[in-house]
Amino acid sequence: MVPMAALAVLLGIGGTWFVSAFATSAYDRGLAGAILTIAERLSVQEGQVVLDMPSAAFGMLSNTQRDNIYYSVTDDRTFVTGYADLPLPERMPPPETLVYRDAVFRGERVRIGAMLRPIYITRHSALVQVAETTHDRDRLARHMLLALTALGATLAGIGSLLIWFAVRMGLSPLDDLRREIEHRFHGAGAVPAVPVAGVPREALPLVEALNELLAQLNHAMTVLRRFTADASHQLRTPVAILKTHLRLLDRQPPESDGWRSSRADLDGAVDRLDRLIAQLLTLVLEEGGARRGGAAPTDVAAIARDAALALVPIARARRVALSFDGPEAPVTVLAEPFLIEEALRNLIDNAIRYNRPGGTVRVSVLSGADAPCAIDVEDDGPGIPEAQRELVFERFHRLERPGDPSGSGLGLSIVQAFVARLGGTVTLHAGAQGRGLRARVSLPSEPGPA
Repeated sequence: MVPMAALAVLLGIGGTWFVSAFATSAYDRGLAGAILTIAERLSVQEGQVVLDMPSAAFGMLSNTQRDNIYYSVTDDRTFVTGYADLPLPERMPPPETLVYRDAVFRGERVRIGAMLRPIYITRHSALVQVAETTHDRDRLARHMLLALTALGATLAGIGSLLIWFAVRMGLSPLDDLRREIEHRFHGAGAVPAVPVAGVPREALPLVEALNELLAQLNHAMTVLRRFTADASHQLRTPVAILKTHLRLLDRQPPESDGWRSSRADLDGAVDRLDRLIAQLLTLVLEEGGARRGGAAPTDVAAIARDAALALVPIARARRVALSFDGPEAPVTVLAEPFLIEEALRNLIDNAIRYNRPGGTVRVSVLSGADAPCAIDVEDDGPGIPEAQRELVFERFHRLERPGDPSGSGLGLSIVQAFVARLGGTVTLHAGAQGRGLRARVSLPSEPGPA
């Protein structure tokens, strides 16, 4: 509306100028006709300029009942005929040239036209002036301005109604979209996507971006709810064990056998709780889509070797022989190093923890035409029955066997999630000669989907 108002002001100024110029030009042509009529009747008799014009011709000088017409003829500023008090111009116009000026005569505004007419054969030059009051031309200008104003006001009113209607109609789909979104946010479940059918083309990118945001929000809320449920379920047991052993510790004399046993159980429970919390945080980090870095050329052999070296103290404490076998040349893939390292650490740690005392764990890196990159973590422990090999990838699924260390059941779930993020696969097979377990991680040459 502000630009429309500014445009209306500019049109009003331009219209006023045009109306004034039009009315002035139209009535000045009437003055010019009267001046030429008088000039044609001028002559010189006995050395004086005279006007020989019939009385009937003077009726031509009266245009309307509203305006008065005055004229005068002077010869070298000597009055000849007409109205002697009609003012003369300050400067004589060029010969045969019509000039116009505004003045006040007998208390009224008048428009005066003048022309200096040479009378040939003689040396006389007569100044012919015709003055006309401006009542009629002012009335015409007012009528034209009123018509122009009415037209502008009508157009402004119609334009305002059209703008209001267009904005209302144009924003109605967005209003419907707002109600649709408000309706979808009612309730505690996942927020469904907004349908794109019937959405205006201009609002389609907004709806698509909103649906993408809703998908991310639903995923984040699902991860949060799952993490809360898992944490509340899994942390309850180790906390209860800690509380029980603390009570038992208070009942035992310091440094007694019972006290030392309870103290060792407390250390084991704290270690299990620490591992559980670490794995829960790692799992929620993966499910939430957080990343430590982007995909980059990564030497898988170097990462596997470093992961095995980092777990040597744990293997030594459990009397397990840990070895590494890989090519000397780098085995490079485009992947995220953090995901590969975490997956291998969990596989090697599981192979060590669930192995028998005196057992062996071997980490191997393979590279060939058939498989661009494969990593094997093989042990000679009790292994996993074939019927259970797919189930152990489920979260919190554990094999209850006598002598097995307690765990969270999250290690292989983390491995599978991280390897899937890399676009690879993890499979479980029987170890050499049917003993133990061999976990194989196969990675593609190209990075996995984001």
